[in-house]
Amino acid sequence: MTFVPIQIHDYVKKHLKRNPGTRAAELTEQLLSALDDYKAGHRCSNCGAPIWVIGASQVGRMCFTCITGEADPSSDYEIAEACDKLKAPLSRKAR
Repeated sequence: MTFVPIQIHDYVKKHLKRNPGTRAAELTEQLLSALDDYKAGHRCSNCGAPIWVIGASQVGRMCFTCITGEADPSSDYEIAEACDKLKAPLSRKAR
């Protein structure tokens, strides 16, 4: 499972070009919150896989496959700090 790594500020710029009604500060806050969840070890609420930070920032704690229905993310972006899904932390406690 290999994503295309991207920094948050670069992703926000790309997202705003395609979605001009989006507020940059709000999107950044959502991404940072999902990244914090990832770093805390929260997993997909459906299957238990590591969350996809970009997707989870919009639809909740879910993985790439559960959000998109696809198995191969090789042409999809993920926040660079969350690209190594094989070493994703496990949740320390359930919330």
